Amino acid sequence: MDRGYDLPAMNQPDPPSAADLGISEVELDRILRDVRHRQGQPTTPPIPDPVTERRFTKLLVLALVALVVAVILVPQLRADDSGEPVFAFMETYGDGKPVTYTSCRPIQVAVYPTGGPPGAETLVREAVATMRSATGLDLVVIGSYGGHAPNWNFEAAPVRPDDPITVSWQDGEAIAAMTDDTAGLGGSYTMSNPDGSRRFVAGTIALSRDYYAELAQRGDRAEAEAVLMHEFGHVLGLDHVHSRHELMNEDNVGLTTLGPGDREGLRRLGQGPCF
Repeated sequence: MDRGYDLPAMNQPDPPSAADLGISEVELDRILRDVRHRQGQPTTPPIPDPVTERRFTKLLVLALVALVVAVILVPQLRADDSGEPVFAFMETYGDGKPVTYTSCRPIQVAVYPTGGPPGAETLVREAVATMRSATGLDLVVIGSYGGHAPNWNFEAAPVRPDDPITVSWQDGEAIAAMTDDTAGLGGSYTMSNPDGSRRFVAGTIALSRDYYAELAQRGDRAEAEAVLMHEFGHVLGLDHVHSRHELMNEDNVGLTTLGPGDREGLRRLGQGPCF
């Protein structure tokens, strides 16, 4: 989950002129006369007052801009504000069904707390409990370990189907993608089955040491767990979405619990085949 940003305020642009619209003043005048004609006004206007004409042109352009906003932008805003479940999957088959972990065997989770916050294993257990409830998958924390997680750096490495999901804390020196704007990274390996289907195995989560140190300093445990759940969402098969009602939003928008789309997506990911 990337940390969010406050976007800079944008100045309202002046309405475009005829040149901005890519037409001549003559063509703009013809369009305006045609509009008047359709409104039952004289097609040959009186000598225009320059100020009045400019105001009329600006009003027409603003009306066109408002129409574009109403047709294109408003439906998108309504979709975001509706609270309807929004989710996406990392990988799917041709029929739209998601690639998943096995649904009938325990999925182990190993914690590598070096560099992490106090109570790192407890934090992981709490997040796992939430994801287990949301998916129905048999996610099991098997304990804490020293050293590096086997696949801590996301580089290609021999992966066995029974390797656990690993959770560790890293920094930019270890993982280049762990920038100052990144609170965590997560994903799983995709393995092909003999029947041609695919499944996820050996997931890995890398969390920012610096960010978690900051969260620990201010006692923000809810945010610490939210970032972890977001990355578990990726590991189990959820992709980013653009709804501010979902924890799987690509930016941190202040949510600390799963949204309706998160829960629906996780529910479906828990209903995959038994491998």
